Amino acid sequence: MKPEEFINQETQISIDKEGTWFYNQLPIVNRNIYLFFNKHIEPDDVGGYILRIGGETCRLFVEDTPYVVVNVERAAPGSDQEDFFTIRLNDETEEKLDLETFYISSSNIPYCRVKKQRFPARFLRSAYYSLAHHIHQGADERFYFLINKKKHIVRYA
Repeated sequence: MKPEEFINQETQISIDKEGTWFYNQLPIVNRNIYLFFNKHIEPDDVGGYILRIGGETCRLFVEDTPYVVVNVERAAPGSDQEDFFTIRLNDETEEKLDLETFYISSSNIPYCRVKKQRFPARFLRSAYYSLAHHIHQGADERFYFLINKKKHIVRYA
C-alpha cells in the first residue's frame, strides 16, 4: 500500500510505519488496549493483517509492518551460553534476533522476522544504529555479523 493510500483510507484501526496504532486516525494511547491489540494480530490470506478477538475480526491497515524493533542488545557471551542479539519489539516483548531473517530492503530499511517468523518487523533507526556497531565488512566488501565464530552475511532485497 502506498503511503498516500494509507492516509486516505477510511480506516478504523491502522498501524503506521513507526508502529503507532490509530483508531479513526487518533492514536491509541491507552497502554493496556495497545498491548491487548498487539497480542491479537494475525496475518490474513492476502498478505495483510487482521485483528482477531474471540469470534470478531477487523482488517488492519498497516503502513509497513505490524511490529517494529525498538531496541537491540547483544547478550554477553558466557561460558555456557551462545552469543546473540536480543531485540525488543513495540509490543514490549523480547526475543532472540534470528540473523538468518535479517535483511536490508531496496529502500535501505532493515527488517527481520519475528514471532516465530510469522511477521516481518521494521527496525527503528535507533535500534538499527545499535545493531550496526556489530556489522563488519569483509575483504570481499560484503557486510556480515560474526556470532559464535560464524559469519552471518547481511542480505539485501
